[in-house]
Amino acid sequence: MAYLVLPKSDLNRLKMLDQAFATGKRDAALGTFFIPADLLIEAEALKLKFQTNYELSNSSLSAKQKEVREKNVSFDHLQVNVRDFFEVLKRRTFRLNHPVEVLRFYNITAGGDLPEYSKDLDLVKTAENIVLGESKAVEAAYPPMANPSAEELALVLASAKKELDEIAPADRALNKVQKDLADEREPIDEMIQEIAAYIQFAMRNDNASNVRRIMRTYGFEYRYLQGETVDEEPVESNISEN
Repeated sequence: MAYLVLPKSDLNRLKMLDQAFATGKRDAALGTFFIPADLLIEAEALKLKFQTNYELSNSSLSAKQKEVREKNVSFDHLQVNVRDFFEVLKRRTFRLNHPVEVLRFYNITAGGDLPEYSKDLDLVKTAENIVLGESKAVEAAYPPMANPSAEELALVLASAKKELDEIAPADRALNKVQKDLADEREPIDEMIQEIAAYIQFAMRNDNASNVRRIMRTYGFEYRYLQGETVDEEPVESNISEN
């Protein structure tokens, strides 16, 4: 037996309600009232609020994705600069025959083992240690690094930290609007069920196949069991005009 399938996604909820409003108004203009006028007005107001938060959720998600993408790009650039700084530092230490103690200024072991920086904050800390270590190394009479310099690295670090800091506000904004949207789903679903109930009650004396055809004009969908006959084209409803 065919069974009614209510919309599960936010987009399908909005599409179904849009079609219900359009069909309801057309039917009312023809003198057929499956749904009370005041219920349609209430449903449309509820839908407009839901649509506002739905669109805001999409824009907030896009904003957060943009911030995450920009953060990833900046941290990739920071990682390249940190890696290059360490490599050049180790080669310079060997080339100039500097004592290995100079590496400790930059948080590198005397054996040349680099610090772990697989996580974003680890990479930030590593870069900060490089900038701090450079000033201490120069104070100890070692030549400043180049290609990249600590000044170059500091600029890249500042950019990466800025991009990282911009994710949290975008994430909070997204969480808020998604919560608002979630809070509105239940009343939206209840309204959709109420619309369906009104149509089904108005057509309670009609045959099931014709009820389904009319329901489809209001945006509702049905599913059929395997091998079940699908309804034919809509025919005139037997319901009398109010």
